[in-house]
Amino acid sequence: MSNKYNKKHQKTEKKLWQEIFLLLPILFGLCFVPLIVLTHDFTIDFSQFEWFNNTPLTGQIDSFGYSKGVALVVAGVACILFLSYYLWQQTKKSSKAFKTLFADTDKKILLLLAIHLIMVIISSVASKYPDLAFNGGGYNQWQTMWVLLAYGLLFFFAYFVVTSEQGIRIMIYGLMIHAAWMSFLGFMQAIDKNPLLWDIFQKIITKYSDVNGISFKEGYSSVVMTFSNPNYSGCYVALLLPVVIAFIFLKVSDKKWVSIACKAVGVLITIGFIKTLIGSGSTAAGLTLIGIAALTLILVFVNYFNKNDKKWWISLAAIVIVGAIGTFGVLQTDYAKTSLEKIKNGSVDTRNLISIVNETPTRMKVNFRNGESFHLDAAVTNGTNVSLTIADTKGTNIPLVNNGSALVPSDSRFQMLSFTTTCYSMENGVCPAFILNDTPNQISFTFMYDNNEWKYYTPYGKLIKLKEVEHFGFKNSENMANRRGYIWSRTIPLMKTYWFKGIGPNAFIIAFPNADFVGSKRVGGSTLLVDKPHNIFLQTFIQTGGISAIAYAALVILYIVQSIRLLWRRKLNGNIERLALGLLMSSIAYTIVGLTNDAVVGVQSSHWILLGLGYAVNRIMKTKETETV
Repeated sequence: MSNKYNKKHQKTEKKLWQEIFLLLPILFGLCFVPLIVLTHDFTIDFSQFEWFNNTPLTGQIDSFGYSKGVALVVAGVACILFLSYYLWQQTKKSSKAFKTLFADTDKKILLLLAIHLIMVIISSVASKYPDLAFNGGGYNQWQTMWVLLAYGLLFFFAYFVVTSEQGIRIMIYGLMIHAAWMSFLGFMQAIDKNPLLWDIFQKIITKYSDVNGISFKEGYSSVVMTFSNPNYSGCYVALLLPVVIAFIFLKVSDKKWVSIACKAVGVLITIGFIKTLIGSGSTAAGLTLIGIAALTLILVFVNYFNKNDKKWWISLAAIVIVGAIGTFGVLQTDYAKTSLEKIKNGSVDTRNLISIVNETPTRMKVNFRNGESFHLDAAVTNGTNVSLTIADTKGTNIPLVNNGSALVPSDSRFQMLSFTTTCYSMENGVCPAFILNDTPNQISFTFMYDNNEWKYYTPYGKLIKLKEVEHFGFKNSENMANRRGYIWSRTIPLMKTYWFKGIGPNAFIIAFPNADFVGSKRVGGSTLLVDKPHNIFLQTFIQTGGISAIAYAALVILYIVQSIRLLWRRKLNGNIERLALGLLMSSIAYTIVGLTNDAVVGVQSSHWILLGLGYAVNRIMKTKETETV
């Protein structure tokens, strides 16, 4: 009896270690890659564009993206090798077993994934900026074609290879170990005790760089975890926290002390993540998680609800009352007030000046939000003297009155503007110039006379002609959500151009109208370049094309719909069901937060792996349903 038990135990143990070995690529991608922080020296060179310096920016340092990207590519290659081994092993068993593997896969999932990855390749190969597409760079843009393909490989590997509850447990236990460190790191950063500043980590982080030490300060927050921005750490918390909470409610062992210990660890991780979220100041992630918590509570309640039982109605009433009180309490916290104030401050834009456009060599048109506009004619006499005249759209001249320091239009419609004339010493000699001042908003625009025409003098020292920039929506709310209204209003029109193959990975900065200096100054970004749209789906659409973005969005939506359908008709009593709910909420939370956030290496890769794992869990649930029928 004892010998039989030992043999059976040894066989099970062998299978466990075999499965752990098989899952190493996605364990590496999910649990190790996001931890990587290593400095990488690089150069930013967009000097050929009018919105950049005349010379490259050398000595730039990345600590959070490049090394993660390299590791992900390694993980992608490992997926191919391990998958080949896995298929070879199945073929050795029998041809029938091999066929069964593919028979269990959802062909819609594979088709959507294939479309997305094919368009990634096409957009990269066809890109006019191959260096960005294949090598990355720019302003810390490291989602190269190779990295994007690695995302897809990790997703497929998680979906295709994880076929048992044991495999799910391995992945979740690995994720919890990872989450424990990330929670600790975020918590310590939130209390200004950043472990990444410890000497032992500084030596590792800066080993392959010319720098001696890094502060890891973002300027307004140091709670970045292992990413480059507090918003990304908030996004990561939104992705992982639902799974961590699901883990708390899993039955992990028959031994009571083990079960209690695991739940305690889950609670501690949750506390650390909440502190991280508050410290990061990520409004989108915070509000999303509050909504996700409410949605989860409703789903759980509906799952167990018995309309004929009075106690459930009492419970429902209690939940509503507690929820209302809790919501009111949350709204009174400093975090909530600050978050709501951010939204409120950017909801209405009162700036009237819209655009300045060069119409002819000596004439400009100045446009206002209220529909008014005027033509500005500038003439040069005696080589250096500048004479200005303005007239409204009806051709009525508007006198300019000298108030002692500037020329101000006599028409009340335009008195928020003023003009000063001057000259500048340039390499080619003395250059006539004038300055248009937007007095209420304390911004100004300098124009110089160059080769017999007026040009705008950019913050980068270049002379350019201003053009009308196409925009859509957000007319009175361009400052919404920290300038996202402005960015989205200029990004949406680009979709007509890049609907098929996009501009190429990492090249959004080139597609975006960064030469819109008037619009940018109006929202407080005089020299701040827009390199990302702060929306994962817009980012995908512009860079790898509309077809790629639609396929990616369809993968996410299909998973959410599939999960809801499966969970709707099941009781949340088992581990697999509770974990499925956690993964579902994770995907929903990340998708919502992604509407106002960027896709970055480490966060996006984890999302792809968890999405594949979610599909794998759904397949296991479907199989269990079939077996019980």
